Amino acid sequence: MKKLLLIISLITCHISLASAITGFYQTIDDKTNMPRSIVRIYEYDDGKIGGRIVAMYDTNGNIEDTIAAPTRRAQKMKGNPYLSGLDIIWGLTNDGKEYNGGRILDPQSDSTYRARIWQDDPTKLQVRGQLGIGLGRTQTWNTLSPANLPAAIKNLDTANWIPTPRN
Repeated sequence: MKKLLLIISLITCHISLASAITGFYQTIDDKTNMPRSIVRIYEYDDGKIGGRIVAMYDTNGNIEDTIAAPTRRAQKMKGNPYLSGLDIIWGLTNDGKEYNGGRILDPQSDSTYRARIWQDDPTKLQVRGQLGIGLGRTQTWNTLSPANLPAAIKNLDTANWIPTPRN
């Protein structure tokens, strides 16, 4: 009985950690400190985590395009794909403290890096892309409430989303 309760609590903890990290996040431009995009972090494949750009901001901080009507393209990437709709995180799994073991894409350079994400604060998501042992950079993404988002993205059905990895 104790083993069964332990298994149930571990499964519940795994599910609650995945659902706690899924949601909408606002990325911030490193140079301008202005909002750059909205990324939807979602769960797929029984606990793996992915992230897809669902909207882009203009230089004034207004939403410029969405996954429903994309306009801006990743010009340095092969095929010149739209930014809104682009998978930039895939393959992350939970190790109990954070999600890691996956990849993150930089659409500006068409480069991928090892990825880690975690939350120390429910209003922020820490996102780290790493090359090699310790070389990398961490960004802080802001948690967004779906209520404050345009209708084109707040009601997205992510149940069947599976990332399309690049490189």
